[in-house]
Amino acid sequence: MVNLTPAQAKERKIPFQALNKDQAALIDHLGDAIVPGAKKVGLSHYIDHQLSAKHADNLLILRYLRVNPPFDGFYASSLTAFERAVTRKYNKNPSELTESEMTDFITIMMQKNPEGWNDAPPAPFFYFVLRSDAIDVTYGTMAAFDSLDIPYMAHIDPTQTWENIP
Repeated sequence: MVNLTPAQAKERKIPFQALNKDQAALIDHLGDAIVPGAKKVGLSHYIDHQLSAKHADNLLILRYLRVNPPFDGFYASSLTAFERAVTRKYNKNPSELTESEMTDFITIMMQKNPEGWNDAPPAPFFYFVLRSDAIDVTYGTMAAFDSLDIPYMAHIDPTQTWENIP
């Protein structure tokens, strides 16, 4: 078994286990619009790995919110609703949206279900979950805190950085 950070898994193009390539691309596209840098640090690989993990080992915010597993249906239905609602509003695929259109759509998602969003968890909840997971993977390391010039003050200091885990 090889331990990799999500960014290393992305760089090595580790195959997805729970997500298909289209779902992974949507997660990266939307996640990066919500939390810039999330795609670069491997958001889709992080979520895919967590969806593949045993529930007891899962680190997705859904677990902490006490949503019943499995979680892959949550992401699949939400991503389908996202794509459908974007297409309905703009007559475009999400990857074709301008930055302004994406910002406007995310603003709607934060507040209510966009038109065409159905057969999925509420859009504001999906936004909250994806944003939380994107923040975790983007800023949840000592190196990320350093990049923001914020002192890392863990309750219990880790014995080693993520980058040094064998």
